[in-house]
Amino acid sequence: MFMTISRCHVKAGSEKEARALLEKEMLPNDGKKPGEVIEGLVGFGLMKSKKDPSMYGIATVWESEAAFDKMAANPRAKDGGGIVEKLQKLCDGDVKGEGFYIESL
Repeated sequence: MFMTISRCHVKAGSEKEARALLEKEMLPNDGKKPGEVIEGLVGFGLMKSKKDPSMYGIATVWESEAAFDKMAANPRAKDGGGIVEKLQKLCDGDVKGEGFYIESL
């Protein structure tokens, strides 16, 4: 399996707007599983830092790095469907992400 983790510092006063954006984009309420919407996506999570309430994290888990690469090759995926640009406006600094191989759970 393959995982991506992205993190960002949300600007003071923008926390509710950022959380609403992330929940709207990351937590579908139509009863579908992530893999039914995006091929190869196992799941995702929205996190908030315990020590820094302005720090948010987004994790995605993929069946494989190849599944992630296939999604990333989609021109619309380059901007996260617009979510990255929208989130960036609510953050101090960049939205930074990195990929990881899951070796064990």
